[in-house]
Amino acid sequence: MTGRIPRSFIDELITRVDIVDLIDSYVSLRKAGRNFTACCPFHNEKTPSFTVSSDKQFYYCFGCGASGSAVGFLMNYARLSFVEAVHELASRIGMEVVYEQGSAPTSITAFDDLYQVMAQAAQYYRQQLRQSQAAIDYLKKRGLTGEIARDFGLGYAPPGWDNLLKTYGTDSDMRTRLLKTGLIKQKETGRRYDHFRDRVMFPILDQRGRVIAFGGRKLGSSEHEPKYLNSPETPLFQKRRELYGWYFARKTRPLERIIVVEGYMDVVALAQYGIPNVVATLGTATAREHLTRLFVSVSELIFCFDGDEAGLKAAWRALETVSPLLQDGRQVGFVFLPQGSDPDSLVRQEGTQSFNSRLAQATPLSNFWFDTLTQQVDMRSIDGRARLVELAKPLLKQLPAGAYRDLMLQKLSELTGVLLQNLTRLIQRGEVPEPPIIKKLQPFTSVKDLSAVHRAIVYLLHKPTLSQSVQYPNKKLSNLKQQDIKILLELIEFTRRNPQLTLGAICEHWRGTSSEQTINQLATQKPLFTDTNKIDDEFLGALNGLYESYKTQFWVELMEKKPNEWSAEERQEYLNLVGQNSH
Repeated sequence: MTGRIPRSFIDELITRVDIVDLIDSYVSLRKAGRNFTACCPFHNEKTPSFTVSSDKQFYYCFGCGASGSAVGFLMNYARLSFVEAVHELASRIGMEVVYEQGSAPTSITAFDDLYQVMAQAAQYYRQQLRQSQAAIDYLKKRGLTGEIARDFGLGYAPPGWDNLLKTYGTDSDMRTRLLKTGLIKQKETGRRYDHFRDRVMFPILDQRGRVIAFGGRKLGSSEHEPKYLNSPETPLFQKRRELYGWYFARKTRPLERIIVVEGYMDVVALAQYGIPNVVATLGTATAREHLTRLFVSVSELIFCFDGDEAGLKAAWRALETVSPLLQDGRQVGFVFLPQGSDPDSLVRQEGTQSFNSRLAQATPLSNFWFDTLTQQVDMRSIDGRARLVELAKPLLKQLPAGAYRDLMLQKLSELTGVLLQNLTRLIQRGEVPEPPIIKKLQPFTSVKDLSAVHRAIVYLLHKPTLSQSVQYPNKKLSNLKQQDIKILLELIEFTRRNPQLTLGAICEHWRGTSSEQTINQLATQKPLFTDTNKIDDEFLGALNGLYESYKTQFWVELMEKKPNEWSAEERQEYLNLVGQNSH
């Protein structure tokens, strides 16, 4: 999947996303007239000045000037890259992110054929499971019921190099799709063969319940093959973004927390024992993308690891990944299981109630954090306590500013005896605040202070349908020599083609262009968040002012020439203006 995301896709995405729902999942919003307000998440304040407009699909803080669309909010608040933010928004509403291939944009529905192939493969594997006694016996031995196998769509890939290929690869188009989805592979010699062979198959679903990949657990005893094998990354599947079991976990009501485990069987077994809010990473360490997706839905995560050395290392990696996301109100805990146990075996051994008790007694992240670091130093000596501060500094710097970070500093102060204010200076020394992606531009004091060009842009951003009243292309405006007239003309053209777009979508359309800063600054004018009944008259008034400026400019330029130097076009324009002035 290469290329850039086309602006047409971004326009459509912002139109479908509800920015109020998005921001409310991070910051508690309160209704205030037609808009929603909260204390700004980007600076400390006691009186709410952060406003979210449902009509405009745009947020703005009157205190610090932070503003933007849904994409901009995720980039600012969750510290996602632009591409990560687009993927996150698209996954929330079930859209597939598309990329331009060469000069031709990929259709939003271009992957429909690939989803169909994956659905057919899942059906084929389920049929093969019913016919394989060895696979059935394996699942029974692992304690799975027929009902849970059915609910999770488990299947079986039979032994042999080309079972799936022979069944579905009857024509070149289908073989190409099988290759794109990773269901078959191709050697340098051109020979093609099934990717999964003699394995129990676990379908991996996206948020809409569509099969996007598979995980396979081998049945044979071959030492040359891995015990678990995942689909390769494809246009449908990126393992750093997907979680096994997430589709089923999201159905839990109420969904208050998510348990993160390491294996497919752990997810399935816990669901069978009445613990459905469980997900597993897909053969990779827990990634920031995973956690960002989970924190959209819940405020509490519990990581469940083996109690051995490998489990402790995996837990520490998870702690390092989640620390930058620990805004106030989010909780993270760790459960370490007895050595030799995993969630799958332990829940069968001790039952649902005992396993839930373990979850209830999860070790808070702060305890795990300090316990791990203090074990690496001699807390009885000054040198050891000083070393603890050095070990803690890089981790504390990752924590977002807020109550949680303050409390962690306070705890470190108590352990080391270093004064809290001194610790704060040590931690912040050399710390460069990361700027928000969307620049926080201070608005003008009043729209009346703006030039006619800027006023016209402001009102057009507020009400895109106003462009329908402007003759386009308009040569008079095109010839006008005023600052940012080109931006106004581009905005008129764009909104004439897309009058349905909201303010948020319009601003997002200009991201990364030379006009982005001007558009964003003008978008934050106060009238955009008030009910202005006279906006049509104000817009036409600004345009009339521009037309008057054009007349003045035309006369000045014309008078600098001799009459015999006038072009035919200039002569006709002269007669038109004289005729207008005579009425």
